[in-house]
Amino acid sequence: MINCYAEVRNVQVKPNDTVEIKLVVDVDELSGQNEELMKLVGREVNTSLESNQISYREKVDPETREPVLKYMVHKDGTVAMYSQEKLDLELEELPEEERSSVINKSEIDEYILACEGVAMTIPGGIFEGKEVLQKLSEGEDIMDLAKFYGTPVKEMQDTLDEYRKFVAAKAKAWQDWKNNSEQTTENDNQATLEFETEE
Repeated sequence: MINCYAEVRNVQVKPNDTVEIKLVVDVDELSGQNEELMKLVGREVNTSLESNQISYREKVDPETREPVLKYMVHKDGTVAMYSQEKLDLELEELPEEERSSVINKSEIDEYILACEGVAMTIPGGIFEGKEVLQKLSEGEDIMDLAKFYGTPVKEMQDTLDEYRKFVAAKAKAWQDWKNNSEQTTENDNQATLEFETEE
């Protein structure tokens, strides 16, 4: 079995009532799986394709075009939500607008699994989302987990995606903070190395 993230590059309907799907995979994604992949050439395989991206909607201020709800990440990585209050309450408030944003599921899952504190429960869900994602990250099969929790696989997948949408904006803020922290550390290390070289 091959596990990897791939980009659907092209879909083409052929004259013989078949559909040709072209997948493009990063070389790093296939690390250690090339031999297994070559064995599958010319064979029938079971395939399940789903988007690795989650679309979520945010309310934005029609004047500033900024999200109404914002997120601040503390030094320890915890994420706090705050709202931008209007300074002049006498001004006639325009109705809020919404915009759509996209983030990878893998980035959301990384945030959920790394997030400290109380385990996050899926609103209206029948299982604890963080626990399920942890088990999936450890290699457990979603079909086995669905059987364990007594829920259809499709319902579990849909509920997990709803959970991901619920925390997507927080995950985006956390990912930006993490990337900035890593870049700052890298720059600091480079500056230290240059200083030591000059010495």
